[in-house]
Amino acid sequence: MRQNFRWQERHNTAHRMGYAEKNKNFLTIIEKCNELIFFIKKNGDFIHVTTSTEQLFGFSNEEYLGFNILDTVHPEDLDHTKERLQLVVSSSGANINLKFRSRTKQSEYRWIEGVMTNLLDDSMQSLMFRFNDSTDRVNSENEQALLIQEFTKRNQDLNQFVYIISHNLRTPLANLIGLINILETDLLDDYNKGIVDLFKCSTDRLSETVFDLTHILTLKDNQGVKLTKVNVQKAFEKVCHSFNEQIKQLGVLLTSNFDCTHIHFNKSYLESILMNLLSNAIKYRLHNRQLEIKVKLTRDEQNNCILSFSDNGTGIDMETNKDKLFGLHQRFHNHITGNGVGLFITKSQITSLGGHIEVKSAVNEGTTFTITFKGENVNLSNQNHQPVLQ
Repeated sequence: MRQNFRWQERHNTAHRMGYAEKNKNFLTIIEKCNELIFFIKKNGDFIHVTTSTEQLFGFSNEEYLGFNILDTVHPEDLDHTKERLQLVVSSSGANINLKFRSRTKQSEYRWIEGVMTNLLDDSMQSLMFRFNDSTDRVNSENEQALLIQEFTKRNQDLNQFVYIISHNLRTPLANLIGLINILETDLLDDYNKGIVDLFKCSTDRLSETVFDLTHILTLKDNQGVKLTKVNVQKAFEKVCHSFNEQIKQLGVLLTSNFDCTHIHFNKSYLESILMNLLSNAIKYRLHNRQLEIKVKLTRDEQNNCILSFSDNGTGIDMETNKDKLFGLHQRFHNHITGNGVGLFITKSQITSLGGHIEVKSAVNEGTTFTITFKGENVNLSNQNHQPVLQ
């Protein structure tokens, strides 16, 4: 039995050496190209590997001659590799993509991927696997996937935390506001009245914060956001009506031009966007000149509707604040009260539905917001410049 085994081994070695001699010219060309290549028999036994492959895995060509390719495959990739090998063997001249982890002499594994070609009916009488070492790329992709998974989990935990906080604060906060409103302040002295006023101010700010947290959470989940054909002109007039008294008292000159009257958007989002922009224009006006606000809606060559909202107010130092303009709790005028979430919410509402917003501004000259609304924009109208409210 031992003699038969040794004879078989010598026969196999002689066969492989004969293979190498027979295809010497071809292998010489392959070696000069520094290619990573396995040549294997139909049953998966190695016939020849290139020098580059030896250097990558640490095994010599002679050592590989004692292996079957499946001996080098990572256990987790074994079933998939077997299926792919059976597929390429079953069809003469076939080419299949193959990716698996292959063992090195140091018992480590490297990711390799390439094309296995059936040359059994050719002069090579083998399967040729021409591959690349993709270990660094795959490891990088795996690390990124783990990071994304971790960030997703943290984001979910954060959203849940914010939801719990905002939900659990609503009822006691509403009770506090109700108690303050029914408090008989006329019975208090000036000192205690001042304390109550400060307490009321703090609860109002807390109420705004809870509202903003809830609003931001809603923006993160667009599944319930309904898109409809929205009349921008009517939405703007509705928002202006909310500021009617301020506009009249301040003598605001407000003009609009709606060449494109309708957009495919969420009605509540649009009103919120216009509300924030109009509120900021009034809040950050210059007191030494009349506030002018210009609103224009046009259609571009790509059939998108472009909303331009301009004012001649205090403006923003764009060189200093450009990168944090739409950040959460970012404020640029400390002499005016605010919580710094309006522009954050505005941009979130626009971008969450595929839109885009840009800002041009200069200190003491004013600000222009340009919003691009994507999607199904319909109905053109030839409206002329007209004052909405004066």
